[in-house]
Amino acid sequence: MKIAIIGAGNSGCAHAFKFTEAGHQVSLIKTSYSLHEKNFEKIQEQGGIWAIDNTNNNKKSFQKIHLITRNIDEGLKNADIVIILTQSLQHEKIAKLIVPKLPSTVKIIFLIPGNLGSLFFHKEIKNKNIILAEGESTPFDARIVEPGIVNILYKNVRNAVAFLPVSRKEEGMKYISQLTNTYGYYRNNIVESALHNPNLIVHTIGVIMSANRIELMKGEFWMYKEAFTPSIWNLVEQLDNEKNDVIEKYKGEKISYLDACKFRNEKDLSVNSLSVFRSYAEHGGPKGPESLNTRYLHEDVPIGLGTLSLLGRYANVSTPLTNSLITIASFLVKKNFFKEARTLEDLGLNNISFIDFINFINT
Repeated sequence: MKIAIIGAGNSGCAHAFKFTEAGHQVSLIKTSYSLHEKNFEKIQEQGGIWAIDNTNNNKKSFQKIHLITRNIDEGLKNADIVIILTQSLQHEKIAKLIVPKLPSTVKIIFLIPGNLGSLFFHKEIKNKNIILAEGESTPFDARIVEPGIVNILYKNVRNAVAFLPVSRKEEGMKYISQLTNTYGYYRNNIVESALHNPNLIVHTIGVIMSANRIELMKGEFWMYKEAFTPSIWNLVEQLDNEKNDVIEKYKGEKISYLDACKFRNEKDLSVNSLSVFRSYAEHGGPKGPESLNTRYLHEDVPIGLGTLSLLGRYANVSTPLTNSLITIASFLVKKNFFKEARTLEDLGLNNISFIDFINFINT
């Protein structure tokens, strides 16, 4: 396929490498000047990306990328699928930026993670015959280790996807399943997918409840290994309960964080879910964060917890722990994450009834 990837950070570079390696033609598009500038200059200069690939015996190899550009029109030219791998905070901006430039060849826009970002694109595409899709987490976890080189740390076993409209899910999956063999699994709707994003649970609780240790250790902190003691698991379970109560109201399937983790990461689904998490923490979970200036807080609190709180209010479901975590996170960094969270108006839901929205996302 001809793939246009929006976002040239850790995920963008890793997936441009892996999708090119799989035989696709990839255009990697950077739309900002904020993060990873030295890396972008280097991959442009060398015409591709070096990777140290833990999913392939730590092999170091180079993939020449078809196009690495800031020119959106050029990058989107003849694309079959557009994959959004920017931070979710940028979804509204990206939708307004790229939708007017989409060529007629584009069949699907795929946001990973979605976090209901497809609703921003839905507002912009209007009558374009484009399928929207949302993933919960990327199939490959990776970090840029130096300009021009990405370390691919981990590959999921399975990745589930939600589609809008649901009626076109089989058509959409024909495209997405060509990306990697982790795809082929469905979520019922985009709300279910958004709230099963693992970052909503572990990133937020892990950082908020370990804030002092993160600041003290200055990078020598392994969140997945260190943060989740028995008392912290009590918070995870309660946040899970609130998440699943909301998902049920939107006709989605209840799944615990640990079971969803096992689904993504373990071939043998009969294995104990907690043991799968512990194994990931020991062998796959990345180091960090290095400070409270991290997307684990500044993205996953307003976009993850904020969306859970919003959907709870919309469905008349109480989310006391969710709201408490947002409040504590706000005080930790002297920001108001409630004000940074998405609103019904932002998502185009202020003039639609709850019942009509349920029908919209499930049809």
